Amino acid sequence: MTRGTQNAVAGERRPDHAATAQAFDAIAPSYDAAYGPEANEVMAWMRRESLAVLERTFPAGSRLLEIGCGTGEEAIALARGGRDVVATDISPAMARLALTKARASGQGDRVTAVALPARCLDALCPGADALFDGAYASFGSLNCEPELEPVMGALARLVRPGGAFVCSVMARCCPFEIAWYLAHARPQQAFRRFRGWQQAPVAGEGMEVSVVVRYLGAGDILAACPDRTGFSLEKLMSLPLLQPPPYLDALFRRRRTLFRRLEPWERRLRERRPWRGWGDHILLVLRRRTAEQTGVLT
Repeated sequence: MTRGTQNAVAGERRPDHAATAQAFDAIAPSYDAAYGPEANEVMAWMRRESLAVLERTFPAGSRLLEIGCGTGEEAIALARGGRDVVATDISPAMARLALTKARASGQGDRVTAVALPARCLDALCPGADALFDGAYASFGSLNCEPELEPVMGALARLVRPGGAFVCSVMARCCPFEIAWYLAHARPQQAFRRFRGWQQAPVAGEGMEVSVVVRYLGAGDILAACPDRTGFSLEKLMSLPLLQPPPYLDALFRRRRTLFRRLEPWERRLRERRPWRGWGDHILLVLRRRTAEQTGVLT
């Protein structure tokens, strides 16, 4: 869900899991051709930045849960670093592809892939607690979820106290996008992210489908956390702020030198207020509260 082009529909009904799964099933075979490292330089940069945060947050030996694994790029990279990953995706085709790629890369013993909507995470092991050292959801998988509370509630049970949840979501305020569309006399597109549920295009090579999403802020994620046994915010950063969104990869390639010169400023600003809450995506590191923090005796 990295293309933010036209045809946002204000007031669109909430997403249906079956329709979302069907859309991603359709583009799974060609997704890497559209957004893989060679196909989209902006997306490749974002993946490197996201992976760096994940590697710093989760040491080797961690057992991790992934929400929205896509074709398995991050799961495989983390497995190569000595982590075990249970990778889930709403799309059965994406989950199968992730598992196939993991086995082909020699990481089949460390990566397990399961087709499962995010709101059904408890089905991984009913009644079990603290199964994982951490969890992550990258590049907008939570933007498709009709309700975040069941997801965060399940994570509060499945992630051990002191563990982390790292998520990146498509942000509600993207200054680059606003400026781009205003400069092209398209005010409806410039402010589309501030509307509610709407259609967003998802591209594979030579095809495009749409899914229903809403754009999120950090407050939306935090508000969905359980009060006493949930998570506290440890880190918030834009991803990216000064680089263009991935759907403007052609612009990035034409002005590569300019954007490379802006990258040091990107790193200076992206964790500072107010910039850290703005961007094409924002990335949050949430820390699961311990018994001491919640006042719960064990």
